[in-house]
Amino acid sequence: MKLPYRILVLDDDKHALSGIVELLRDAGHLVTAAATFETAKGLLAISTYELLITDIRLRGFNGIDLVRQCHADFADMAIMIITGYDDERMEMEASRYGACFARKPIKPPEFLSTVNDCLAGLRRQRRWTRKRLAGPFRVTAHGHPATVIDVSYGGICLEIASVEDLPQVFDVQLPGIGLELAVDVVWWRVSLDKSSVLCGGTLAADPTPSAHTWREIVDRLTA
Repeated sequence: MKLPYRILVLDDDKHALSGIVELLRDAGHLVTAAATFETAKGLLAISTYELLITDIRLRGFNGIDLVRQCHADFADMAIMIITGYDDERMEMEASRYGACFARKPIKPPEFLSTVNDCLAGLRRQRRWTRKRLAGPFRVTAHGHPATVIDVSYGGICLEIASVEDLPQVFDVQLPGIGLELAVDVVWWRVSLDKSSVLCGGTLAADPTPSAHTWREIVDRLTA
């Protein structure tokens, strides 16, 4: 199973917003809700999302303005526009920015199909916000003592002692909880004093229980 996608949903109708968020979470996505234009802008400034879903008419704001900004600032993020108004110009405007389009009231199967189409069009590898740890966290990596430097929901950066070379994929064991993660190496280099190897990698697999536990650990380590 792939890592869940991070989705930001903007809608000033609280009932519609809660319904969309619940639908997407039930589909396995990580969803953040925004009820105002300014809230959404603030979230986009501090977090990374794979998909923005936004209504058009937002109590004095126009969702197209946010779409335009995201299209310019986050070229790799998918965009989906939703509206309850029957206006062909909105659909044309959506296509201008490469956005998917859906009408309200939402029909769950069709809506989720459109979401999947948006996400299928992503042209990059998944990226997650990296979080540096406040203190040392010891693990075992490829059978050697290691220290976690920073983490994200989809990856890990390690300093591994006494390793001259690393395989493309290796296991990391977390002490005390019996969790083992397969890490796919993205980069590695020998430290300046040649006593350790610095390594960054992504989770090579994502079985649901392990992925859920890992995300809880990331939240706990970086709270």
